[in-house]
Amino acid sequence: MPISYTDACSMLSGDPAPVLFLDTCIILDLIRSPVRDTIPSDITRHARDLCARSSDSPRSLWLATSTTVYDEWDENVDRVKVELEQGIRSIESTRQHFLSAAHSATDVQYEYGHRESQLNLVSQLESNSRALLDSCLVIEPDDAHLLNAMKRVKGYLPPAQRGKSEPRDCEIFELFLGVCTNCRSNGVTDKLLFVTSNKNDYGSSNSGGVQSELDALSAKAVFNLSWALAELDA
Repeated sequence: MPISYTDACSMLSGDPAPVLFLDTCIILDLIRSPVRDTIPSDITRHARDLCARSSDSPRSLWLATSTTVYDEWDENVDRVKVELEQGIRSIESTRQHFLSAAHSATDVQYEYGHRESQLNLVSQLESNSRALLDSCLVIEPDDAHLLNAMKRVKGYLPPAQRGKSEPRDCEIFELFLGVCTNCRSNGVTDKLLFVTSNKNDYGSSNSGGVQSELDALSAKAVFNLSWALAELDA
């Protein structure tokens, strides 16, 4: 259930712990991980670990995100599931073709093995992705975050750039900056991490990236869940 920015800041400063603020792509990556080589294959295990930590008592971790991320997940999950389904069919077709060619060359009938389509991965990974989203404190941005996001767009500041305005991504990031600012002003010294797999928009290749802004708040951007866990455990 979404909560206001003011209430979220009260919760985060009243029960301080490290904060992982999740971008949309990192949550959807759980679903597409089997068919994208750029996504670590162990991402789902790390997601389950983070969900478990977020429910520890006493609290050891906050998972947080924006209502924009929540909406984007709903808007994109079906498309991402189709990508996974198509990838599974492609893997099976490639393997069938390979074994058929091998049989033709050697006259040996090779075992096909476990069919990917029988693993029920689509529904399992959707469930894991949804569980990660549901473990988050879902925060409603204030008007100030929306205004600052538009300033980022006009100034071509990451994640925006010339020819790619990214207003939603700018709003998500401005909300994270607001959370960081409030936490630090209330004496929170725990780690504050922005977790996204969109390194092209947030990384140094885009006008130097966002790290200089985060340095001022003793915060970091990390680009996969295993990196986030390593930061937490460092």
